[in-house]
Amino acid sequence: MSTANDRWIAAEVLRDEFIHDQNIQASIDDTVEAEENSQATVDLFSRFLAFAAAKIRHEEALPNTDCGPSLKASLAVLLEALSHFTACYLSDIDLHSLVAPFNVDTRKLVLSSFYNSYATLQKHNVPDIPIFPTPSLFSHARSGEASVFALFGGQGVNEVYFDELQSLFDIYRPCMETFIETTTRAVLQPLADAHQCTSYYSYGLDALSWLTGATPRPPTAYLASVPVSMPLIGLTQLIQFLIVAWVSGLSLAELRQSLTGTTGHSQGLVAAVCVASSSDDESYLENALKGLKWLFYAGLRGQQSFPVLSLEPSIVEDAIKSGEGAPSPMLSVVGLALDNLQPHVAGTNKHLPSNSQLQVSLHNGPKAFVVTGPPRALYGLVSSLRKIKAPSGLDQSKIPFSQRKPVFSMRFLVVGVPYHSNHLRGVTDKVVSEDLRNEELWTAEKLGIAVYNTEDGAFLLISFDLSFR
Repeated sequence: MSTANDRWIAAEVLRDEFIHDQNIQASIDDTVEAEENSQATVDLFSRFLAFAAAKIRHEEALPNTDCGPSLKASLAVLLEALSHFTACYLSDIDLHSLVAPFNVDTRKLVLSSFYNSYATLQKHNVPDIPIFPTPSLFSHARSGEASVFALFGGQGVNEVYFDELQSLFDIYRPCMETFIETTTRAVLQPLADAHQCTSYYSYGLDALSWLTGATPRPPTAYLASVPVSMPLIGLTQLIQFLIVAWVSGLSLAELRQSLTGTTGHSQGLVAAVCVASSSDDESYLENALKGLKWLFYAGLRGQQSFPVLSLEPSIVEDAIKSGEGAPSPMLSVVGLALDNLQPHVAGTNKHLPSNSQLQVSLHNGPKAFVVTGPPRALYGLVSSLRKIKAPSGLDQSKIPFSQRKPVFSMRFLVVGVPYHSNHLRGVTDKVVSEDLRNEELWTAEKLGIAVYNTEDGAFLLISFDLSFR
């Protein structure tokens, strides 16, 4: 009898667990289905916004339709749709937070449709357009309850930055197209045309035509070259600030007023100075033109002073196969203490002429450094460091700590010029005297907010050196 009871109890327990699991799974399925339905609804609504805005663009292209009845009706439909979208989905959440869980394609569609619709209505001065809410972070910053800093990075994303620029253009095109067109026509393309003889600008610098698809995008190797990537990364950074202001419902002046300060690593300092020196839209464009001109010559003269030299295929293949990447003039070493790194640098330098010496140029952390020099010489350093490096996956748990091999990584940076090093000493004078003709681009008195030194946090007086030291 007890055996029968045990079986009955066990059966009841299993039944209850099964029902419990089924209820949990049903709840999960309902949640997933609700999220998918919500995403599908927003997707469909966004497609209608895109359709309505495209219809208006079509009507604008027709002759004698300016402010005609059909155009007015289409604008009224778009306004009603955008207002309804805002009321339904953005009453207690901002647009970017709303689309954050969506897949990439849907997120891009929703953002581009919404902002393009807004810009279309704004272009025709339609009244009562839903306003962009200012993020609470900036509201707190302006009231003194928070401190916000703008930080701009340097080189290091040479192979992917244009993909980011393309994505920004596809989504926020209305707020950045004129800016890109002006900077391209006024600075980038004329300078590239003037230096066609250098062979660095075989595809020019017409960024707008590449973004719109009017001309094919150049190969990645071309876009990643320092003479091209340095000004275009700067352009991308300047556009990012422009977009932040637009989607936050702020003017450039108001956004700058919300910042406590700004800073940048390496070439990012140029974007930081442009932001800090600009008091309105006009001065921002003026500073952007100066900044892009400076970046153009910094990239050009830096590459000319340190031309790219081909290496034996066996060296390149070995470095890539070993996980360090294709040899370049800058090597990142992470996880190794400076006291252990320096002897190997010194040992490598013993076999190098004075003009090919390696140096630890960047201290990015207690165990994060960048060594600069000729790629072949850096490959020699890598070969030396491999001898003391613990193989990947090696179990050293049973080895005394003092006898363990150091665990660290090495990676060649995707950059063709050894910035932050003495190898560019003297190039600054050429840029200042010959290219800029001793023009004072910025002065400390023009800074509306502080620009901080990323090395020690000190307030930075305006002084740019191509070695970025």
